[in-house]
Amino acid sequence: MKIVLTGSLGHINQTLVPLLGQAGHQVTVISHDAQRSTLINAFGATPAIGSLDDVAFLTKTFTGADVVYLMLTGIRSAADIYAAAQRQADIYVQAVKAAGVKRVVNLSSIGADLGPEVGSLYMYHLIEETLTTNLPDVDLTFIRPTGMYGNLLSNLASVKQSHAIYTNADLSTVNAWVAPIDVTRVLIKALTEPVAGVTMQYVASDEKTYVEVATALGQALQMPDLKAVQITDEVMTNNMITAGVPAEFAKQYVKTVAYQRDHNFAADYQAHRPELGDVKLADFAQIFAESYRSELPGKPSFK
Repeated sequence: MKIVLTGSLGHINQTLVPLLGQAGHQVTVISHDAQRSTLINAFGATPAIGSLDDVAFLTKTFTGADVVYLMLTGIRSAADIYAAAQRQADIYVQAVKAAGVKRVVNLSSIGADLGPEVGSLYMYHLIEETLTTNLPDVDLTFIRPTGMYGNLLSNLASVKQSHAIYTNADLSTVNAWVAPIDVTRVLIKALTEPVAGVTMQYVASDEKTYVEVATALGQALQMPDLKAVQITDEVMTNNMITAGVPAEFAKQYVKTVAYQRDHNFAADYQAHRPELGDVKLADFAQIFAESYRSELPGKPSFK
């Protein structure tokens, strides 16, 4: 199959690209960074260097593809993350139509079923709605990962400094977490085994509370006093901005977590609950411990 991927060589594509190539597919990877070309080639794929804002470039790159994989990228630093997401979704629609693409797989997110009240995750509602409304003759598959384990790496500094994970989430609420490799496995099937119409699938690896997260990380770090601490939305926002997160994104991210804390955020996930993937919290805890040992003391890390 001829497969075109957006997302350059991010966390998921680093495993997705080589596995698709090894399976014999012709893979093209879109990146804005020409320096990525060598590694993309090494992964057995063809680089397409250009901007996601360029409809003509995307149309040329999409033309002839059996399936195109779309994701939102570069949104976090925008002054208006929703306007940026809508613009990217509109550009994707134009390019898909012009290229005559008949199958699209979109990396969406848990929370995409909700509205602006869900904060930063509303970006994914916008792209799902835009693709569904404007591409009625295209088979669409929306993949909705839950919270990425990697987001927990943003706590490296506070774990080093005070043996604590600070969050505005409810500490006793069960959250679903996912590893990139488990998302990759679902994406490979979605990309290579076409399904007609509009379909959606959640992806998760494990389900744990923040208390359980702190316990697992503490065990991996041999830090038995590691704890999860709930802080206010205002303090969480200020902490993120201080650590270098763009202010608007920090505000909307905190709004997302607050919605999860105060409402039945996971209702749709529970209604379509997937089979959990292979990478459990205990497995990620070992990765966290390795990162902890390699990071400079007190260095903020939002990855």
